[in-house]
Order: sequence, then C-alpha cells, then structure tokens
Amino acid sequence: MSTASAVYPVTRRFIGVAKEATPGTVVAPTFTYPMTKFAPKDNITYLKDTAWRNSMAELYNVIQGVEIGELDFEGPFFGDGAGYGLVNILGDYWQSVNGTATATTTLSGTYTAGGTTISVTSATNITIGTTFAVGVVGTNAEEVRTATNVVSTTVTLNAPMYQNHASTVIVTPYSAVTTYVHNFSLLNSGTGAGGFSSAQPPTHTYTDYTGVTATSGARNYAYACYSDLEILGTATQLLMWNGKATAFASAIAGSTPTATVSSVKPQASWISTLSIGGSTVSDITDWKVNITRKLDPKFTNSGQQTPYAIPRGELAVMADLTYDPATDESGFLVYLNNTQPTLAITAGNGLTGANLEQIVLSMNVAAYTTGVLDDSKTTFGYSITADAVANSTNAGPSGGVSPIQIALTNGVVNY
Repeated sequence: MSTASAVYPVTRRFIGVAKEATPGTVVAPTFTYPMTKFAPKDNITYLKDTAWRNSMAELYNVIQGVEIGELDFEGPFFGDGAGYGLVNILGDYWQSVNGTATATTTLSGTYTAGGTTISVTSATNITIGTTFAVGVVGTNAEEVRTATNVVSTTVTLNAPMYQNHASTVIVTPYSAVTTYVHNFSLLNSGTGAGGFSSAQPPTHTYTDYTGVTATSGARNYAYACYSDLEILGTATQLLMWNGKATAFASAIAGSTPTATVSSVKPQASWISTLSIGGSTVSDITDWKVNITRKLDPKFTNSGQQTPYAIPRGELAVMADLTYDPATDESGFLVYLNNTQPTLAITAGNGLTGANLEQIVLSMNVAAYTTGVLDDSKTTFGYSITADAVANSTNAGPSGGVSPIQIALTNGVVNY
C-alpha cells in the first residue's frame, strides 16, 4: 500500500494582490483578499504540424505558441480590499481624509506622477508615519500618502502618486485620521497611475498560495487587467462581488508569500440604500452593478511568449434592479418615459467613525433599457435594467466623461 507524501488542504489557500510599478513585473503581495473562488487558467496555444511526409500519420510535431492567463474571482465584498479591483478597471483615482489637519505647507517644486519623493517648503508637521494630503482638500486633485522618511524638506512617499502636481500646491498634514475616502472614475488622459502609458489604469500581480507548487507553494499572475467587475446586493445575503481578469500566464513565486488578512468583516446587504432621481427607493430586493472593460492583448514577434501589452479599451456600466414587491409603477415608468435619472447605491457596514466601511456607486445618468413585470411570486414585481451613460459630472481629474463615480470609505491609506 502506498500513501501520499503530502496533501494540501484547500482551506489553507490564500490570494494576495499588489500594484505593479511596471506592467508585468511581479511584485510580492501587500494585501490578502479573502475569496470563495479563485479560478486561474493558463491558456497556451499549441501549434500542430500536420505537413505531409509520405506517411499515413496526421500529427508530426506539437510546438508551444503564445500564452496568456485568465483569472476568475468571487467572494464576499470586503471594504478594504475593493479598491484594488476598482482602480484596476477604472483608473482615475483621488482621495480625501476624515481627520484632524495641522498647519499646511506647500510643494517647493513640481511633482511628476510616479515619483517617490516630494519637496516641501516646510516639514515641521511631517515626520515618519505622518499622513498628508497633496492638493486642495475637497477637490479631485487631492491625493493622500504617508511619509516613510523625512530628510530636511524632502519627504519619501509610501507609494507614488497618480497625478502631476504643480509647485506651490498645498500639502496638508494630519495629526489624527479616522477614515480615508477613495474616489474612482474612468481614466481618460494623462500617464495614469504611477506613470503608466496614456489613459491606462494600473496593473496588479495576483499571488495564489496553494502549497502544491514546488519551493514557494505559490504561483504569480502578473500584468492582471480586469475585464469585468460586478458588485451584488441581495437583501437576505452578504454583499458580494465577482470579477474576471486577463494576465500573464502563471510563474512560480520566488518566495513563499505571507498571509496578511485584515480584521475587516464582510457586509450584510440589507444595509444598502438606493436612490433614483434623488428619491430613496425601499422596494428593491436585489441590485447588481456590472462594470465591463474591453481588453485587447497584443502578441508580437519579439521573442516574448507572453503579450507585449494588454491595452484597456472602452468601459461600460450596467445596473440590474429587482423590485419585489413593487409598491407602485415608478421604476417601470422611468423605463417607459426614458427620463434617465440619477442612480446612487450606498452599501456599508452601518458603523460610524473609524469603523465605517462603505461604498457609494453614483451614476448621474442612468438610461433604463428594459422593464418587465414579474408575476412569478406571491406579489407583483419588476425586473429593470439600466445602462449608465457617460457624463462630465461623474468624471475625475483626468477630465472627459465617465458613466460612474465610486467612493470607497475605509482605513486604507491608498491603493
């Protein structure tokens, strides 16, 4: 009788994620996102040689062609981890701070997106570990970072900023912070996060620890680009999310990753609130917001088996709403009359202060495209779908238009 030398329980699996400084260059995970599904797939194109050879066989050689990875995610929505997917698929990003500000200073020189230090006119209120905002507070030019080193008036950032900042821009240090608000919209111009190519969101490395892989027990999936991100609220369940991404095919991680699971809890969906045209709606049982992005992986004759690049194209947003029970025809009439009102969904943990975890999905123009009466249950209901229309109100600091703007509140400094 033989026995296995080792077994690897699925329950010990964990998924790590980190933002890449350069697309496709692996980085070690900085955050562990609890999931119930992580389905990676290495797609390798095998090229078959069937050329005639004066023989009755069909296949003579199989040669490896190009390769690419696919990722499929699913699980409860966690307010601290959600920002990684949102910035990956949308790209435009700015922040604000709920906290106690101290005396401000200013930049003493320009800052180019992707840099790791700033120069200030005075660093009196900035020491190692200080949180500070760069840009006018309350505007979409505001970005938040912490100081990892301070030498005279040169401050090293915990992460590069996404935007360029002109000299003399206000820098606001904070002596205490309650929560951070992270805002996401569609990136339309500029070099993007950390100096990426024109209007391209950042990429991420996902690390899948199973224990099965030799040496490190994990595989890396670099250059991950989201093509689909969906957030779902069903009143009787947890708030959920799922997503799909295209990435480089897997590679063995160079070292064993460490799980860094936060204490943040998932959220009950019933706490959600929905507003249509500025009025609160209380008879929606299920809602879903689906963000999709076109990807176009490029393979070139450059001696590289993986894609040369994975460009991101157009983005679309759709919402599904289930009225159950329908208390009137208001949702159906919006569909019939094509009034295209605002649609805002707020989902959180119901707490306040430093314990608040919340997401707000704002669509300033929602065109209702289907409306169907549902008589399959004990009371009448409606199934409604809406397409979010691009508009300037939902746009971020990169300008242009966007179909959605998302605000995420939590205790994470930046993504």
